[in-house]
Amino acid sequence: MKDIPETAPKCRQPFKNGLPESDIDSGRAELIYQLKTWHSSQTHLPPLTDEHFHLFLHSCYDSVEKTKKTIEAYFTFRTESKDLFSNRDSLNPEIQDFLNISNMVQLTRNTPEGYKVLIYRLTDMDPLKLFFLPSIKAFLMFNDMVLSDNGLKPGYVVIFDMKDHTLGHLARITLPLIRKLMYYIQECHPVRLKGVHIINSVPFMDKVLMLLKPFMKSEMIKMLHIHGPVESLEPFLPLEMLPEEYGGKAGSMIQLNDKHRKQLETDFSSWLKEEEQLRVDESRRPTDQAPKPHDMFGIDGSFRRLDID
Repeated sequence: MKDIPETAPKCRQPFKNGLPESDIDSGRAELIYQLKTWHSSQTHLPPLTDEHFHLFLHSCYDSVEKTKKTIEAYFTFRTESKDLFSNRDSLNPEIQDFLNISNMVQLTRNTPEGYKVLIYRLTDMDPLKLFFLPSIKAFLMFNDMVLSDNGLKPGYVVIFDMKDHTLGHLARITLPLIRKLMYYIQECHPVRLKGVHIINSVPFMDKVLMLLKPFMKSEMIKMLHIHGPVESLEPFLPLEMLPEEYGGKAGSMIQLNDKHRKQLETDFSSWLKEEEQLRVDESRRPTDQAPKPHDMFGIDGSFRRLDID
């Protein structure tokens, strides 16, 4: 087995405050042993803790083979995608600019199934203030923080609010980053995603879906739900658990956002930076190993223009 070297992050990974005892399933002991044995032969992978194995096993519903593929994809992708997973400083001016025009929150209540609910929205609708790379980078930092803080959860439901979005916002999106983001969410991110909801959908929603669907697996398409007003969420979750801006009783989006932003900028600042040490060393990848689990970089250029019918 690999020992943790002195250069390993000082902050606890992947759970900053440790995995709660209630989340540790003793029935996974044999599965974790199998993963440790496999990991010891994967000399290119970074040092991993038992908590890493619990996290990835949980997200893969205890399938050892799927867990191996997810671990490999997760660390390889983060190593190769330096634009998204390096210099993870929440006080970076570009990250701050995005935090100033957006809300990213986790609701205080869970759904009846025990799922965590995350809401994302823009608060300044000037499309010229939206820069896609820093926005995706901040989004991924926030998600890492939430996952670390929560431990193992039955699932996650994600809500994107598109109120007042324009074609100008859509024109800020770049196809290579969309492809990379969709790959990461579907192949690497170690959570049980249960639903994706877009509320306050826009008249050009067909353009948005045309952009996304080529990179979505059938499982993701099935869990994607397009809504008009927020009230249409009611079949999926109790509306009272939403923030006040959406007619619920969960406090205001501004208060929730300020809390999470403070966590991102202070409590998790060092944790996010030190996570960057957990990367693949390609010079040590076994020569008899199959090719890398993905080829993410085949699309050139940006999505700069829409042809409007």
